[in-house]
Amino acid sequence: MRRRHLRKIAIGAAALLTLSACAGNGDGAQPGSTPTGSPTASASPTEPEPKGEPLTKADIATLAAAFADQPLIGGQTAPRQYRWVNEKVALFVQFDDRDPAKATALRYVGISVKGVFCAENQPGGAKGGFPHFHRLNAAEYAQGHAGPAGTPGYWLSWVAVDTFAQRDGRQVKPGVDYEFSPTPVPPKCGAKLPKADFAAPGAKALSKQDLTALAGFFTDNPLTGGQTAPRLYRWVNPDVAIFVQLDKSNLAEATAVRHVGISVRGEFCKAKQPSPDFPHFHRTNATEYAKGHGQAPGDRGYWLLWMATDTFKQRDGRQVTPGVDREFSPTPPPGC
Repeated sequence: MRRRHLRKIAIGAAALLTLSACAGNGDGAQPGSTPTGSPTASASPTEPEPKGEPLTKADIATLAAAFADQPLIGGQTAPRQYRWVNEKVALFVQFDDRDPAKATALRYVGISVKGVFCAENQPGGAKGGFPHFHRLNAAEYAQGHAGPAGTPGYWLSWVAVDTFAQRDGRQVKPGVDYEFSPTPVPPKCGAKLPKADFAAPGAKALSKQDLTALAGFFTDNPLTGGQTAPRLYRWVNPDVAIFVQLDKSNLAEATAVRHVGISVRGEFCKAKQPSPDFPHFHRTNATEYAKGHGQAPGDRGYWLLWMATDTFKQRDGRQVTPGVDREFSPTPPPGC
């Protein structure tokens, strides 16, 4: 345990100093280039793959404490923990028990986007990955699902971080959970579409201090061979890590969270790609980060899924909005 603690301190210090830009074109590195500050040590073909570790009870308590915002009113207590990252979007984490003190594992990460209950306002449309609308105001949580046309509230998107069975028997695996608590089809509001400009409790951008504290939880490095990724990772089980990606290469200069996501251990083969929601494959072992994208059929590494947390423009002009970013640094996999 002490060895893991010391390793995390060293990795965390390096990551906070060398975090690469994530608001740029694709994955922040072009083929053949070396990200600023990335080590260039030789990769060892015999270097073992990093082993993921589940969150401890102390880790769960720390994570839950970092997500202490309450975006709902009227007496509602949500079965997840929220943290606002800007005026319109909150991140959330959801454990295997609604009480973090009783939880043993993380089940989901996700985002909650301010909106109204209208079809025109559902991010990405009916199949965009936001199956649930929850009202801002309700007497209790169970009464807050959906509502009349134009009701103010939030559209929610869940990303599963593990393989498990829900209480109703539904099998879940890592990735966007398109079937999580679907609410009725929202009505079309047409010319009566209201703006989602209501005052959301606690909604605000993260401060410098907030960003530093949040980044401090993400202290793992799943890559070997001298690679420094342009995002911060934290293992949550043996094969899946969650990550956050900021808007600047240096944490001291960062002002916002651009993406949250998951990294799933796997192989670079079309048949092994979890879904189109995972556009990028990165090798576990490479001499530098820019040389780890894709490469040979059957390579070992990770499939990555990004969930954008804001509306912004990439350096290549691509417009990004909150939700699954299926065009982030694509590495088309080969048939194996």
